[in-house]
Amino acid sequence: MKMKIRIDSNFVLPGLEGVNEIDLTHPHINLRIVLEELALRSSGRVKFIRPMTDFVDPMDFVIEINGLPNPGSKEALEMGLNEGDLVTIKLSPLGGG
Repeated sequence: MKMKIRIDSNFVLPGLEGVNEIDLTHPHINLRIVLEELALRSSGRVKFIRPMTDFVDPMDFVIEINGLPNPGSKEALEMGLNEGDLVTIKLSPLGGG
């Protein structure tokens, strides 16, 4: 199945400069597949899913799908996506004062 997924971010995603959507071909497209594809396109410079824990660390990134927060947990990464869904990836704000 071929599907277009829209991408938005508050930082430049390496390998996606000037691109706001990706085409994926996979039988079941989910958030994990999108994040793994984005990591591949960055030539390994950005890893969204921590290998030791198998989830997105909220201290690193905040993920939203169609404007709704996604916790990036193992279960949430398996959330199926639909044609035209918007995946937003934001760098988590650093604390300080």
